[in-house]
Amino acid sequence: MTKIIAVFNQAGGVAKTTLTQNLGYHLALRKHNVLLIDMDPQGSLTIFMG
Repeated sequence: MTKIIAVFNQAGGVAKTTLTQNLGYHLALRKHNVLLIDMDPQGSLTIFMG
């Protein structure tokens, strides 16, 4: 069964990117298929993930 996890908040500086990056990384380590989509205009997640 497919599960969707969304991390969002309008406030800035509340660790959304850090949480998303680490959650995706650890789910991938456990052999889950992971797709991270960076909707932030600053593109921080894209920069962090390479």
